[in-house]
Amino acid sequence: MQIMESLNFKKIMRGYDPEEVDKAYAEIQNNLSEANASNRELRLQINSLREQNTELKNRLNSYEGMEKDLRDAMLSAQRIAGQVKDEADRAAQTLLENAKIEAEAIYSETEQQAKQRIAELKEEEEQALESLNQLTERISELTEQKDELELLMEKALNQLEILRQTLEL
Repeated sequence: MQIMESLNFKKIMRGYDPEEVDKAYAEIQNNLSEANASNRELRLQINSLREQNTELKNRLNSYEGMEKDLRDAMLSAQRIAGQVKDEADRAAQTLLENAKIEAEAIYSETEQQAKQRIAELKEEEEQALESLNQLTERISELTEQKDELELLMEKALNQLEILRQTLEL
């Protein structure tokens, strides 16, 4: 209706301008085609949404049935879980007792191995200290020899200097 109200044609002799009328008609026809296309698209969307709604209702009914089955299964599972828990508690207590016995045996064995290793390390430490003492003595001897060699080198250099001076004269 708005389109019709906005149409104002110039009056010319013998009626309205045919070009303006043709343009207005083409515009109205174009708008009508667009409205029809939009209407068809909306109807397709409505049909699609109706189909989706039906599908979702079917799924909901299916899920409600599954929910009931799950509730029943949960009740059964709770009963079974209680039985399994009791059995697991008994088995855990047995395992715990066995683990304590095994842990004590491992602890004793480990303690014995540790004592043996400590003794071995003490022996190695004594050997290392002895080697260190020997090396320290050897270093002292070498230091003394170095000092003596430095003195001998100094004397030799002095004598060479004297000889050089003598030869220069």
